[in-house]
Amino acid sequence: MDWGTVVGTVTGAVIGVGATSLSDRSRWRREQSERRTAVKRELYAAYLAAVARTWSEIRAVVINGTEPWPERAHRAGEVYRNGRVYELRYQISITAPPDIVALADEVVHGLRDLVEDLAAGETYSDWADLRRANLGWFDAFDTMRARMRLDLHDASHPLPRPSPEPTV
Repeated sequence: MDWGTVVGTVTGAVIGVGATSLSDRSRWRREQSERRTAVKRELYAAYLAAVARTWSEIRAVVINGTEPWPERAHRAGEVYRNGRVYELRYQISITAPPDIVALADEVVHGLRDLVEDLAAGETYSDWADLRRANLGWFDAFDTMRARMRLDLHDASHPLPRPSPEPTV
């Protein structure tokens, strides 16, 4: 029996199995990364949409509402509680990087503070007055959205600076 043939065959088998294993591992890592990115993309989109929808509905109640102020404040509280922003923020807290979590917290707290201020009797005479009172979390929202884009794809181009009107 020629040991050279056996050694060559075994060596070839080991190299073949090793290359296949390495290739499978590489593919598995790539698929895992793609799945993580897809989950984040869906969560980020849901959170951004929930914030935008909740803000839009609160703004409509506060500025365009015809009810007396205590009822507008109550309605704004209902909109906030039903807007899914709070529960999606918890999902963000276990999925996103710490900087995005901190910004998501700032956004939720800004919305919550607005609702609490309304419940405490704060009123807003027009859109400019309401906007001015919420600029802090508007900025956090814009920064968070840009960071989410970068988290999903490092090569993402930054978003252009927002217009004077909030994008929320």
